[in-house]
Amino acid sequence: MKKIFWFLILLIIPVTVSARVNYDVTDFFVDAYILDNGDLRVKELIVLDGNFNGYWINIPYRNPILEYHNPINFSGDAIYNGRGISDVLLSAKKIKEKEITFDIFEESFTSLKKSYYEEDAKNGNYVESSIQNGKSFKMYYQAENERVAFLIEYTLEDMIVLHEDVAELYFAILSEDFEDPIENLQIKVHLPGIDESDNFRIWTHGDLTANIEFLDESTFLTTVKKVYANTAIDVRTTFDKSLLNSQLVQKQTEEVALEQIIEVEEERAKSANEQRETARKNLLLANILCGIYIGFLIIWWIYIYFRFDKEYKSAFVSKYNREFIENYNVEVVDYLMHHNITPNAMSASILNLIYKKNIKVEEITEEKKQKEKNYQFTLLNREQVSDTEDVLLDFLFETVGKENTFTTLELKKYASGTSTFTNFQKSYTNWQNCVRKDGERQNFFEKNGLPIVSSIFLLLIAFFIVFFLVYLQVDSFMMLIVITLSLVFLIYALLIRKRTRKGNEDYVRWRAFKNFLEDFGRFDIKELPEIALWEKYLVYATVFGLADQVEKAMNVKISELPEGTMGVYYPSWVDFHIAHMVSHSISNSFTQNQAAITNSRIANSNHSSGSGFGGGGSMGGGFGGGGGVSGRGF
Repeated sequence: MKKIFWFLILLIIPVTVSARVNYDVTDFFVDAYILDNGDLRVKELIVLDGNFNGYWINIPYRNPILEYHNPINFSGDAIYNGRGISDVLLSAKKIKEKEITFDIFEESFTSLKKSYYEEDAKNGNYVESSIQNGKSFKMYYQAENERVAFLIEYTLEDMIVLHEDVAELYFAILSEDFEDPIENLQIKVHLPGIDESDNFRIWTHGDLTANIEFLDESTFLTTVKKVYANTAIDVRTTFDKSLLNSQLVQKQTEEVALEQIIEVEEERAKSANEQRETARKNLLLANILCGIYIGFLIIWWIYIYFRFDKEYKSAFVSKYNREFIENYNVEVVDYLMHHNITPNAMSASILNLIYKKNIKVEEITEEKKQKEKNYQFTLLNREQVSDTEDVLLDFLFETVGKENTFTTLELKKYASGTSTFTNFQKSYTNWQNCVRKDGERQNFFEKNGLPIVSSIFLLLIAFFIVFFLVYLQVDSFMMLIVITLSLVFLIYALLIRKRTRKGNEDYVRWRAFKNFLEDFGRFDIKELPEIALWEKYLVYATVFGLADQVEKAMNVKISELPEGTMGVYYPSWVDFHIAHMVSHSISNSFTQNQAAITNSRIANSNHSSGSGFGGGGSMGGGFGGGGGVSGRGF
């Protein structure tokens, strides 16, 4: 449940995570031995995986919230507290194995050396300090993308209570202050000897998913998978009092305790089982609710696809098309093909104006020192130009150039100049908006309001379902599926761009026209249209990003023409080379403009800083028994 909740929070709130300290507690093993004098010898193994400098742990021997009662309160009493902690040994080592067993306690570890001051501590040291009711240890052991096992050994004094009928251990393993989630918690407790009596009983509190089992007549094991942070876990056992040395045990009562302990634990078990039953019902409700939602979403998704996304069937089925669609200018084709207007569209529009004899272009041959060719454009007339072409002509000949002329070099300087690149971008955006309006007037694309509105509505329902189930404390993977599918559907709805019947018919024909241009060089000269149309083909090749390829193919085909044909059919341009050079010049102007914008942002950004200143378990864990470690990495 908590994981689902935090997943939802992370979807909404950006979180910055330190890459330097980033680890998981993969395993927490406890191997505890009850001694015949009433002490408890504890070995704890904590395995960290990731990046960290070490681990800090508190080990208390008493629970300060517990009070003494007369008679004893078997739900929780100060009599279960220990008297002190002694014989502490700390060690660590790096490990590679993924699967940890209790056999690791038999392996060799490197002892950590004590340092009396934190400022003097270094890797391989630990610093001990006193806390109320226990001791604190800060262990320094640095790791980078590695697994480290910390071994903590200590003795809790006077942890066993000797009653009139049984001996009892009530021991808190984890306190609510343990800040890390644990993937695998295993607790093994050994009696001082073999207990063949009926007094050997075991309980675990704090996590209802805990599994408790007898390993033999002197040992029991508690296993908990996926312990959440700040979860208190404790264990309780009763056993034959004859296994202890009554002369050495300090805490002794005259209570006949076993029946009273069982009464308390049966009440806790009843409450836990009721909670389990509620959890099962809530989980069933969650799965049904999520299943209904997912089923509806899938059906709705299918409907949206066929109604708002699947393209209409076109009447045109040929691979190639040699015919132009004369209803709109070449730059509008870019909007139809990409639902966007790219720099190729402006290059093609300029070439189209040259083709229509509105603009004349000629190479400037006097400038021998230029590294690349420079071309001069001259405005001849504005006859039969569209409003969008008029906007482009105003920009090119009145803003960039003067006296009805401009050069490619002037265009590049204007695009990248410190004082003019912003105006260039604004002018280009204004022209784009004009082209977009021309495209919208052609009614190429259908409106997709319903998919977007419905996807937002369904996402809100998904969040409501998940938060409702979180309120019911349900942890189901189905909730994650609900949110994920809803987000994916929203993204899908935003990306729908279904063409109208007219738009799809034109799209299919222009796509076939593009196929024809791509394979232009493969056709026999007799299969190609008359050469007078080739320069217009090159205009459209530019909008498709094929200018270079088509220009080369055309020059090859021209060289194959019979002698005497050239004078009659040769295009009006000096050569086809000039077409793609014009296209390159326009594209380079946009590259210069984007580079100028980037450089401006870099120049105004802040300086970087290198200094870094920028069965099962029952309820009630941690409330009854003494002890309970807490810890976190650093």
